[in-house]
Amino acid sequence: MRKNISWLLKCLTVATSLGGVAISLINARRDGYSHWSRRLLYFTAQSNLWIGFTFLAILLLPLIHKKRKNIWKKRLYLLKYVFTVSITMTGLVFCFLLAPFADESYHAWSVSGFLTHVFTPILAVADFFVDEYRIPLRGKHVLFTALPPILYFSTASVLEGFNTDFGRGVPYPYFFLNYRSPAGMFGFSKEFPFFIGTFYWMTLFGLIMLAIGAFYARVYSPRLRH
Repeated sequence: MRKNISWLLKCLTVATSLGGVAISLINARRDGYSHWSRRLLYFTAQSNLWIGFTFLAILLLPLIHKKRKNIWKKRLYLLKYVFTVSITMTGLVFCFLLAPFADESYHAWSVSGFLTHVFTPILAVADFFVDEYRIPLRGKHVLFTALPPILYFSTASVLEGFNTDFGRGVPYPYFFLNYRSPAGMFGFSKEFPFFIGTFYWMTLFGLIMLAIGAFYARVYSPRLRH
């Protein structure tokens, strides 16, 4: 029964993540983006693509030769763990930080917004604990969960340095990554929502992701407890 439920959850996750991103690209101009490709510069789209293609690869594993299958299965399940943390963070930041303060032009609760920010995270996390196939997760694996945000923050920072338009007429993807805000990089401000500098936001998000990764690993992998 759990195997069938996990298979269904993976199929749904592939559909909601990849489908949600596809819909967001199609509706990009309607939602105020200068070009559909600009939406791919956001962590939301990237985290959905990561988890979607990883789940798709896992579903296609039966087509691979048995010897290679075992090797790739362990690798893909490690990626699944890392990207499940990323998609969890996508859902949390959206639901508790972005959506509550978004104006109408943001189209927060559009079909694509719901699929990529809410439905996909729920399905991915559910499958993470339902799937009977387990790999041992240790402390070093928890650290791997910080790699996607580090790579994203680094890339976004470089693009900001070149004054790149992220599609909505501003050279930053999210307000908490705006180096030109009143709080700047290391400062503080009374102006909403720029209370703290981008360095503190990035540090906070990194610590939260590590905490989520440690929690998932501890609950998921009994070996981490010993």
